[in-house]
Amino acid sequence: MSRRNGLRRWIEPQDFCDMRRRVDLNRKQAADLLDVTVRTIQNWETGGARIPWMAYRMLRILSGSALPGKAWEGWTVHGDRLVAPNGRWFDVPFLEQFERVYAMARLWRQDYARTQRQHASEVRLPSVTPSPQIPPSLQVEPTAARLAAARHRAAVPPPSNTGGKPQHVAGGEESLTACCR
Repeated sequence: MSRRNGLRRWIEPQDFCDMRRRVDLNRKQAADLLDVTVRTIQNWETGGARIPWMAYRMLRILSGSALPGKAWEGWTVHGDRLVAPNGRWFDVPFLEQFERVYAMARLWRQDYARTQRQHASEVRLPSVTPSPQIPPSLQVEPTAARLAAARHRAAVPPPSNTGGKPQHVAGGEESLTACCR
């Protein structure tokens, strides 16, 4: 196949000739494509001159045996199929469908972001007005006095006549002070 000599790669003449034939090019067509003379192609194929790696790579790309760029290393094209390095192939209808799915996902993501922005602008703080489900006569607002009474109930120890068991005291501060007298 190819041999490395320092930093340069050199191709075997038979490999180059086989690749040129696989692409279905004659020497004149290959020379025009690679911007060299027909005599240079002849020298490459007969071993009279070393074949540069880039000339061979160009023929590989044209034959579908390679794709340009590091990102495509290992990928090939066979007929109308793109073949991945793991052997999975992708034909034209599959790639078209794949593109449609990604286009739909992109549109859904944009639509979702737009609706989220709209909902964020519509968010309002809850109002302090009474809820319609509970009649206003039954709604109780916590006042400072009720909160203080609840704190006092939690802080008072149970009476000693109950044997250390807590008693439920109903009625707020008035009944609490009356039972402890």
